[in-house]
Amino acid sequence: MSVEAKETAKERKIHADATKDFFVTMITRDITLRDCIFDLLDNSIDGARRGHAADRSQSLAAFEIKLGWRKDYFMIEDNCGGILLSDAIDYAFHFGRRPGAKDDTKGGIGLYGIGMKRAIFKLGRRSEVISHAEDASFKVVINVDDWERSPDWDFEYEDLHPDVHKGTKIEVQSLNDGVSSLLNDPSFETQFIRDVARDYAFFIAQGLKIVVNGTLVPSYKYRLKQSDNVRPYVGSYEDASVHVKVLAGLADELPEDIPDELKPDKVEQFGWFVICNGRVVLAADKTEKTIWGNDGFNVWHPQYNGFAGYVFFESDDQRALPWTTTKRELDISSPLYRRAVVKMKEVSKTFTEYTNKRKSDITTARAAEEKSEKVDISTLMQPQALALPKLAMVDRPDLVNISYKRDRKEVEAVKDHIGNVGMSLKDLGIYTFEYYKKTEMD
Repeated sequence: MSVEAKETAKERKIHADATKDFFVTMITRDITLRDCIFDLLDNSIDGARRGHAADRSQSLAAFEIKLGWRKDYFMIEDNCGGILLSDAIDYAFHFGRRPGAKDDTKGGIGLYGIGMKRAIFKLGRRSEVISHAEDASFKVVINVDDWERSPDWDFEYEDLHPDVHKGTKIEVQSLNDGVSSLLNDPSFETQFIRDVARDYAFFIAQGLKIVVNGTLVPSYKYRLKQSDNVRPYVGSYEDASVHVKVLAGLADELPEDIPDELKPDKVEQFGWFVICNGRVVLAADKTEKTIWGNDGFNVWHPQYNGFAGYVFFESDDQRALPWTTTKRELDISSPLYRRAVVKMKEVSKTFTEYTNKRKSDITTARAAEEKSEKVDISTLMQPQALALPKLAMVDRPDLVNISYKRDRKEVEAVKDHIGNVGMSLKDLGIYTFEYYKKTEMD
């Protein structure tokens, strides 16, 4: 090819090279600080489970993860086996998943290619990763400012003396703007511990210890009511390489009246939970992300407080699961997930119909609900249909009341627009209802 031809070919190329700034700033923008720290927790848990993935019920009592922070410093340390040097060189520090990369930990919750680097960049400008694993002990120092200026994308490591205690320690200094103030907000620490207790409950139940600034994360129990008259739904099926299990029922007695608000710690027990390989991805959902208001299904109502449903997705290949890289959102368009939603709606419909009947015989319903004992959902193994107290259905009246509140100034403005400022609130409600029927339904 002539020089002219080469120049012409060169000029016709559109450059699409990646930049370091993209990885340092952009991939960290749409993930919360909490979820970045959760990525580091996920990696530690995968280390603890490495080599035992075939038995997801294995004890994790030998493993501990410690997290701590102060004004301009963050640390996470574990005794979960460390990062193999061979993995660090070829996979763990690579940006993205390269072709031919080794499989992730079977049945794991971390994904090689994004989690650790994204968390480090989100946290601060200087980090040290120290690993003591079976094949080697090493340290990687990441100075983000120096690394961004260098044309080389690689990180250097230095050998360390082997340690009998196998694990990983990550320290981050020079925390980014906003990170230090958020970490040192007492409310952040309190909420973080609550979230860890909720989202890692199934690992903690296996004996895993997680300590945050010296506080041991408590064991959070998911329970449903069971008795002669009340039984949770238990069902499971295989969907290609994914095992799906659905549980649903009463987590608590239902309210006698319907208050406008309930305490947040109560409300967070109710709704649908989605769990992937033991990690809670979506908790106490009451939106169309699961079923509520989805394709004509009932919108969540305080009448349903007391209901809880759990859908578990388990697979040796975590990439087959319906979650995003943040592990805080679902791929709701996933065919796997959409098929599970069908079953979730079916079970929930049985429950919502019960709550409608319950209003007519609330004394009988409450007596049956209160007599039920709560059982840990991990003990629910045998398939069974959802059973709720048997109630006599009373015919519903033909006429019902409609009641809601609106700003007084807005109401007076509507009256003025109608031309009848002396109209009663009852008559105004009837007028606007009839107007809607005529204009929108005729």
